[in-house]
Amino acid sequence: MRAQPQGDPRRAPGSSSPRAPSINSPYANALGPRKNLVELPVGHTAEVRPPVTAGDFIGKYFAQDSLEFLRWAARYFRDDNVTLCVLLYMMGSQEVGGAVELKQTEIAAELEMDPAQVSRAQTKLKRLGLAYSPKKGSIQLQPAVTLRGGYRLIEKPVRGSAAKRVKVQVEQLSLLNEIVLDSGVPEEFRDMALPGAKLPKPRSKARKRMRGEEAGGVR
Repeated sequence: MRAQPQGDPRRAPGSSSPRAPSINSPYANALGPRKNLVELPVGHTAEVRPPVTAGDFIGKYFAQDSLEFLRWAARYFRDDNVTLCVLLYMMGSQEVGGAVELKQTEIAAELEMDPAQVSRAQTKLKRLGLAYSPKKGSIQLQPAVTLRGGYRLIEKPVRGSAAKRVKVQVEQLSLLNEIVLDSGVPEEFRDMALPGAKLPKPRSKARKRMRGEEAGGVR
């Protein structure tokens, strides 16, 4: 008996429709049906999936959260505690796949902040390509730097009967593949999802001080 391994279900962020990788995607070679054959004993079946962790992204390897990203965030937002707190709270509140279904007022209440502060923090994260809003009241975190993998229940159409709920695995490569092919995703978010994307370097305090002195000396 021969079994052909199949790729894991493809999902667009916020969608339940599987989507196969395109030849235009930089992840095309890492995704899709496998051509190799696996020999199985008669009467046995197997389920084959790519590993949940993946390499060649920011911080190299990930499981749920990128440790490299956490170190970067601590340095980059060291003088902006509001944005750092909002980021960490959203990371801890994300659903499987990185969606944060919390309103700004809810985050503000939990952090004892003004909603305007949360709004400014989220705007900054969006400019950096670390988040975007696929719909009102929802934030999608960048799976290249933070990902909550696992299984999610989705509605699957069934011919001749009502749709049924099935479990699909949410993993990093599939999400990144969908992001880079989705023209509706903001450019900053899509660019950060590309292989080899780099996080901006934190500006050193010495450089900030020099710029401040130069600006203060201009008359």
